[in-house]
Amino acid sequence: MLSQLSLKNMRIRLNEITDYQNKQCDLFSKYSALSSFPEYKKRNQSNKDKIINDIYIGKSAEFLVYNFLISKQKQLAPPDLTIYEKHKKSYDADLRLKDVNIHVKSHKVNGNFPISWVFQKNDPLLLERKDNDYLALVVMDKGVNNMYLKKIKDVVFKEPVKESLRKTKLCVYESDLL
Repeated sequence: MLSQLSLKNMRIRLNEITDYQNKQCDLFSKYSALSSFPEYKKRNQSNKDKIINDIYIGKSAEFLVYNFLISKQKQLAPPDLTIYEKHKKSYDADLRLKDVNIHVKSHKVNGNFPISWVFQKNDPLLLERKDNDYLALVVMDKGVNNMYLKKIKDVVFKEPVKESLRKTKLCVYESDLL
């Protein structure tokens, strides 16, 4: 199933999302920022434009992965565009393929930090690491999008380079995937 696509050290090229998906991501990011703002504030993030952009990038990455899987004749529901109240947000998988949970993480290349994906230390995904949990680690760089599709049990989590994040976060670094 996914194991055929989840090849060790393989970077998978992703096609751009459609204009319609882009509009969905744009609207979703603007409207969901309001319900996400308290959670971001707890993480010392209060720049509304950055929060909207982060949500947009994350939802775009979900559509990139979804489009790739659909192109491989995989049957799955599209990314969830429901805007949840704060108490209904969860760590659930972004995409589901039969009995496989796919957790999409995005990194937009900016040159300030090494390519990495940040996780909350208390994320149940990290605490449980089930056999059917996969990470779709997406790298977005000037219209060139790539993904590493990995079983969570095959991924190495490390302390963040940025010291201020070390208390509550863990990272996956691209250099550990190559």
